[in-house]
Amino acid sequence: MSKAAGTGHDNVVRKINATLQGPVIDALSELVPEIRRLPRRNALEAVLDDIDLLHRCFLTFRTNPERFRHLLVNKHKVSVEDAEALLECGRSLDQVIAMVVRTAAKRHFRKRLDGTTKSLRARPIRRAKRRDLLSRLRDLLMPQPSAPSLRGHGPRVKSRAEALYEAFQDYLLHDWQVPMIPEYCLLSPGIVRRLGPRILDYRIAEDIRRLRADPDNPPPPTPLVEPDQQARTGLALPQFLTGEPNTPKEGTPVPITVAEKRVSDGMAKIDYGPADTTARDERARLDDILTADGKRLKANAFTLVLLDPKVRTAIPDSEQTVRITGILGSVNGMAGKMLVGELGLRVDQLAVFLMTAHAALGEQRFETAFGIPGRPDYVARIVERAKAYEIGQQTPLADIAAFVTKSFKAK
Repeated sequence: MSKAAGTGHDNVVRKINATLQGPVIDALSELVPEIRRLPRRNALEAVLDDIDLLHRCFLTFRTNPERFRHLLVNKHKVSVEDAEALLECGRSLDQVIAMVVRTAAKRHFRKRLDGTTKSLRARPIRRAKRRDLLSRLRDLLMPQPSAPSLRGHGPRVKSRAEALYEAFQDYLLHDWQVPMIPEYCLLSPGIVRRLGPRILDYRIAEDIRRLRADPDNPPPPTPLVEPDQQARTGLALPQFLTGEPNTPKEGTPVPITVAEKRVSDGMAKIDYGPADTTARDERARLDDILTADGKRLKANAFTLVLLDPKVRTAIPDSEQTVRITGILGSVNGMAGKMLVGELGLRVDQLAVFLMTAHAALGEQRFETAFGIPGRPDYVARIVERAKAYEIGQQTPLADIAAFVTKSFKAK
């Protein structure tokens, strides 16, 4: 690469980096409470290091496109509708997404396989200055030369993380792959190289686990269920979760979302002035309600609230306590994180929300939406609908049950 080309490329990466650290984090902080609580200068690094949080950020981006519309423009400041069209930064949206996914994967591989957060690239014998995020992002768009020999000791042996990333990097392209990264981490580079682009056909975690169990006989990937197939198999979810949002009729007031209302509140929380004690945050503690691996809700986390008469009144078939705890324990951790993180639900509210959804959807459809692996995109849409109806920590249990029943009511 010529010096001029390298300089041009550096400028592109610098623009992308500035946009991610600036306007993108600003927009996300209004929609994702965890980001609002992160130190501003380290927010992007923290998101890249947290697979679940990054996944939620992508879901937020997909379900709130209007909040990011001002960033998706070309060099003429005209809105870009095609994910392959060049943005103002000189790369397409697809390329920027792939860059972020690769960065997250590289960091996760390094942490899990090498037990380090140091750079994957070779370092000289003398201690180098800590490479900044710009340098690491630039590496993703530039071919990486093989590491030179170090003072006659022969070529440097690749670490486990380097070997896996090298096999994977051409196939880390889509935001739906983010929750798959922990599963990818357990594959061998050989399996990845043998499958090549076919690795992208495996789109759920269970498929990757089956692949790992029998790498010599790759199992067929689970086919994606199309909407018409969903209807035939009884797995179809309500229209508002699968179709385009309804356009409000002329003259109908558009409700202000909870996220919009709380932007100033969230910013006030990081003020160093006297704390506002008028309203306590009683949202469920994730450490208390999630299993150790974060994949499911803990059934026993709801034992006490299920004894509360108000909760039992709001939950359908509340006398079946054992069955209720079993259902709650089958809910995937991401759904719990989204309901708590986005709506601020307490433990009792979370139980009422989920059990009412189970009653409205039925066993099979509830498992499809809220089970393992679940449908995070559908959960994200019900969360956005709940925001529009101002469902939050102060909402009475009966109103939460009524909202969920109406939202999932079969047509």
